[in-house]
Amino acid sequence: MSTGGRRKSSYRPQLDPSGESVHYTATTPAGGAERCRDCGRKHGTVVRCLADGRWFDADDQTWRDRRGRRAEWPNVVEYSEVRDLPVAVRQVRLSGDTSAKLTKLCRRCQMSREAVRNAIRSRIRALSRRALGDLFLGGYGEPDEIERFKVLSRQPKKTSRPL
Repeated sequence: MSTGGRRKSSYRPQLDPSGESVHYTATTPAGGAERCRDCGRKHGTVVRCLADGRWFDADDQTWRDRRGRRAEWPNVVEYSEVRDLPVAVRQVRLSGDTSAKLTKLCRRCQMSREAVRNAIRSRIRALSRRALGDLFLGGYGEPDEIERFKVLSRQPKKTSRPL
């Protein structure tokens, strides 16, 4: 059975009220009227972005800042660094909790909201690695300790044993 060039993974099944047949509908509407909850960018459009985060809203013919508020027009030097970026709005669960509410965000807004969590997570990882090093090797102040750590952190070579 041919799918006619469509990927079934991008479609979700919808049951009819009678429960007899199943048809597939796209997860995002074809009109692309969905907007990001934070900045207001429209799904499926290509926006012009500056290095400082301002972007051009073609519907309103204005420049907007990172949060979607009206901003001043760029000068020639600032506009020389403009980039065209596609916008894809999708539903995301930010906290990682399955019971949390879904929010419609573009990729940039999702990353900015997750930045604090990712920074905390990377700091905890770095401190955990350092604590493990202190636990097994002692303090980092002695010059021999770094060499011992390098030797211990190397991957053991696989040896072939005869059966």
